[in-house]
Amino acid sequence: MDKREQDIVTKIDEKTKDTRTPDGLRPDAVEKMLEAHNQKARRWSPVRIAGLVAACLVLAAGVSAAVMWNGGGTGKVQTEQKSAEGGGMIASAKDYDQIYSYIENYNKQQKNTEAAYGVQESQEIATEDSSAKSADSAAAQMSKSDADAAASAYSSTNVRQEGVDEADTSKTDGKYLYVLKDSRQEIAVVEAKGGSLKEFGSISAEKGTSIEEFYLNPEKKRLVMVCSRTEGDGNLLRNMDGSTSTEAVTYDVADPSEPAELGRIRQSGSYSSSRMSGDYLYLFSTYYTGTGISRKDEKSFVPLVNEKPLAFDDIYLPPADMGNMYEVVTALDIENPDVITDSKAIFSKGGEIYVSNENIYYYENEWQEPDKTSTTVRKIAYKDGRLKAESQGTFDGYLNDSFSIDEYKGYLRVAVTVGDTNAVYVMDDKLKVIGSIEGLAEDERIYSARFMKDAGYFVTFRETDPLYSVDFSNPEKPEIKGALKIPGFSDYLHFYGDGLLVGIGMDVDEDTSVTGGVKLTMFDITDMADVKEKDTYVLDNVYSTDVSYDYKAALVEPGKNIIGFPGYESGGQKYFLFSYSGEDGFKCLLDEEINGNGMIAARGIYIGDVLYIVQGNIVESYSLGNYKKIDDIIL
Repeated sequence: MDKREQDIVTKIDEKTKDTRTPDGLRPDAVEKMLEAHNQKARRWSPVRIAGLVAACLVLAAGVSAAVMWNGGGTGKVQTEQKSAEGGGMIASAKDYDQIYSYIENYNKQQKNTEAAYGVQESQEIATEDSSAKSADSAAAQMSKSDADAAASAYSSTNVRQEGVDEADTSKTDGKYLYVLKDSRQEIAVVEAKGGSLKEFGSISAEKGTSIEEFYLNPEKKRLVMVCSRTEGDGNLLRNMDGSTSTEAVTYDVADPSEPAELGRIRQSGSYSSSRMSGDYLYLFSTYYTGTGISRKDEKSFVPLVNEKPLAFDDIYLPPADMGNMYEVVTALDIENPDVITDSKAIFSKGGEIYVSNENIYYYENEWQEPDKTSTTVRKIAYKDGRLKAESQGTFDGYLNDSFSIDEYKGYLRVAVTVGDTNAVYVMDDKLKVIGSIEGLAEDERIYSARFMKDAGYFVTFRETDPLYSVDFSNPEKPEIKGALKIPGFSDYLHFYGDGLLVGIGMDVDEDTSVTGGVKLTMFDITDMADVKEKDTYVLDNVYSTDVSYDYKAALVEPGKNIIGFPGYESGGQKYFLFSYSGEDGFKCLLDEEINGNGMIAARGIYIGDVLYIVQGNIVESYSLGNYKKIDDIIL
């Protein structure tokens, strides 16, 4: 951490020294978050970085949305847990007055809580920042995505859900590379012929906007830029609410040398995420209500979509009658990109999304005392650009990331950390818990998870790395089939076809618990009751990798037998490429310095038998035959 981040941790420690704080908000946990931020910052815009730091301050000071949610503010924090069994319907707002009352309730509770905790100073921070944010056979088969990868002539973005595309900072159509430059003002089009590189064209952002990431649809010849726009005086922390908006700008790239704009849409809030299913883009932004609101003006507290306030009955209410932010979801057809097909908003106090092939799940933690958490999840169905609220439910614990939640055959499965143990829950289509396994791995927490069909795998860690295998073939009675314990941990898991699961994480000394280098592990999951460690490879001098925080940084293609990722050494950054075989184990094919030095994380992309490493404004090409460098270009 740098001095500024250390000051944040110290300030949090001072504010919370007499307060029982949830594990996730203690200074050591915030310190880890900030360390993670150092890696994420390479791909985050300044607006998103500011949000992370502000969230740490607001949460740890005792004025978090979680405390508000549970009725804090009277000197005692309520600790009643919500039931981990019931599902229910999502209510839409009946009018704007109801929404306004929710915001007023939130602000009143916030002031009461600040007074109760004696953290009046945090009010200035909160006001200015405004941010917080059968199974055995299934495991033995190569997934459809792996089979597709084997036949693919070029790589695509590593996504969370097969069949649901995600935006990124570098993409290819098999002929050209599209690269977001460090300035975030321009996407360069680079012609790639057998490794030879030539800048062919570019697409520039409109003045006053910053490109976050983009989509590329080679079949439709469409590129969609997702941009952020911030109005006002340029102070990021003062402009986190109504002055920040998100835009989707669609281009025809049939002729990459002369891209033609086809349309754009705009919505309130800072960009949080997006997905593309078929020809439809689903755009998510986070809109905070701020403090300067007036009931006489809906535009002051309701998000705008194409400059018009969202209809009140398109706003979904939270279970409790208070909130201070919206997750705005807008859909558009890339064939008609200046028309919004549907738009909704989830009123809440901050959460994350997981998008399956049919539903959007918005989940948010409710931190409670002492050291208790629960998660509320809301399901919104999507199809052909239309959005419909379905159900909501609650379960104990919190999710590590979106790989810990998965939908299959109408059931939602989650692997969660609950206090000092862990659990697995299965919910039906109404989000009612119908099956569970509780009390797992005491004094450890979940670091990574992966689901495939009726099988699930998750890793917990404290000193060793237990890989648990779970059989979900009977949703009402999920069953732990095996647990393999080895030193270290894997914080990213990826199926590698034919009964194999690769883990990327860190090596840890069993005796001293000191973290070593980046570690690759290949697990044999052919028999869930007898999972084996087939092989490991430790990069001794590599202390971290972007894959731990950004799965899009991983290039994992079983069909081509390559596993690639960037890693950090004391002397800089390198790109590593591995192969794996049952006879030879892991083999390092490429260990090359990454010459770019930008704020955008490195990516590995292949076209045919050439690997392209993209970092900032530099692209380098390497042969996948002899792994020698072919060419490079500075954009």
